[in-house]
Amino acid sequence: MPSLDTSRASARESDRAHPLRAFITELARHPLQIGAVWPSSRALARAMARPLPRDIGRPVLELGPGTGVVTEALLARGLDPRRLIAVEMSPRLTEVLRKRFREARFVTGDALELDALFPGERFGAVVSSLPLKNFSAHNVARLAACIRAILDPGGCWIQFTYRVLNGQPPSDAFEQVGSELVLLNLPPALVCVYRPVALDPARAPR
Repeated sequence: MPSLDTSRASARESDRAHPLRAFITELARHPLQIGAVWPSSRALARAMARPLPRDIGRPVLELGPGTGVVTEALLARGLDPRRLIAVEMSPRLTEVLRKRFREARFVTGDALELDALFPGERFGAVVSSLPLKNFSAHNVARLAACIRAILDPGGCWIQFTYRVLNGQPPSDAFEQVGSELVLLNLPPALVCVYRPVALDPARAPR
């Protein structure tokens, strides 16, 4: 008869191998970090992938990939997995993602520390599933500043929100250039596309 420790180890391995089970486990442990009651739907994932340019020249950064639904949609759109880098705070989910998408690069870390995680690197797009509604105003501004610093001037920030009536940019450093309402998700979500606002030369730092 297997011991209790063996049974627990087997359960942990099962969680790591099954994306949905791992999601539910992390939701129970870190509800504010997960910020959703269920993984994103395939309809939402496809809406997140649609604005991504097919001929993007620089790597793409995904924030908060979770179980990998959006990751899968990005790759289905034609993104080379070797050009995809993703930041996930949960080590458990990172392990699941590495097993599912072996050619992509997954980093366990905090999206509010992008400057430390990727010093000197630039990205053609940032695709974010982070629950900004759970962030303080200070941390939203900090995230926007981090994304602005690593994003190409012509790049885009794709972000979804459950606040479907408010898709305004999280920072005045960005402008909204597109949006799509996704009803086939629990709950319905709004996908917003932002681009960096050109710096005013008169106000640029010297």
